[in-house]
Amino acid sequence: MCAYNGCRLNFRGPMVSMTEPYIAVLGGTEVFGRFVKHPFPELVQEWLGLPVANFGVSQAGLSLFSEEPWLLDAGSRSDITVLQVLGAQNMSNRLYSVHSRRNDRFLSVSPALREMYPDVDFTEIHFTGHLLETLSTDEAMFASLVKELKWAWVQRMRRVISMLKGDVILLWMSDRSSDEGGASRESCEPLFIDRGMLEALSNEVSGTVEIVTETNPEKLNEMVIGSDETGAALCLPGPQDHIRAAEAIALEIAKIKGADLESFQVRA
Repeated sequence: MCAYNGCRLNFRGPMVSMTEPYIAVLGGTEVFGRFVKHPFPELVQEWLGLPVANFGVSQAGLSLFSEEPWLLDAGSRSDITVLQVLGAQNMSNRLYSVHSRRNDRFLSVSPALREMYPDVDFTEIHFTGHLLETLSTDEAMFASLVKELKWAWVQRMRRVISMLKGDVILLWMSDRSSDEGGASRESCEPLFIDRGMLEALSNEVSGTVEIVTETNPEKLNEMVIGSDETGAALCLPGPQDHIRAAEAIALEIAKIKGADLESFQVRA
C-alpha cells in the first residue's frame, strides 16, 4: 500500500511520480486487484514501459470519484485515465446518500424516498445492499427507484469525464456482458448498468474496453485467498482476467496514441 501527499486515501502500490507522464486507473475492488498478486494496472505499466497509478479503492462507488478533489486532479493531470464502470447503487443521489469513502454504506434518506416507502424503517438499514433488498419488495416503486439511479449515474459519469480533461477509457469488468442488461438487484456488478447507458457516454470518451470475467472455480487456484474468502474471491476477477484486461487496455492506449507513446504529456 502507498499514500500520496494531500490524499486521505491509501492505494495499492507501486507509487507513481505525478511529476512525470503517467496513466491513471480509477475504480473499485476490481481495479485494486483483491486476491491477485499482479493487478492489471501493474501489468500495463510493465508492458508499455509507462508509469500506471492504481487508484482502485475497495468498496468504492461513483461518489468517491465524483466528490474527491484529489482523485479528480490526479486523473486530470494524467494523459490517459482508465475509468472503471461502477454500479449505480453506491452513490449519493436525489433519493439517498452514502458514505463519502465507503460508498456501500447507506447514510441518510431523502423526504422523497420516505414518501415512496412510508412503512420502511430506514434507521435499521446501514448498507446499500440491504437498502435495495428491503425496497425491492414493492416492484412498481422499485422500478421507479432504479430509473432514478440509472439517470443519476449517467449524469454523474458525464460530470466526472468532463473534469478528467484528457483521454478517458471506460473499463467494463464483470462476469456478465453489458448487453445482458442490469436492471435487477440480483444482477452482478456493475449493478443496473447496461449497454444503453454506456452508449450514452460514447461521444465523451476515447474508447471502451469490455472484459467478461471467468466464473470457473478453478481460478481460485491462482488467487491469494484465506480459508473463509472463497465466496468473495469467486465474485472477483482472477489473474487471467487481469492479464486480458491489461492486454486490451494496452491495445486501446496504443490505438488512441498511435505508435508514438512518447507523446504523453503531464497536465499541470
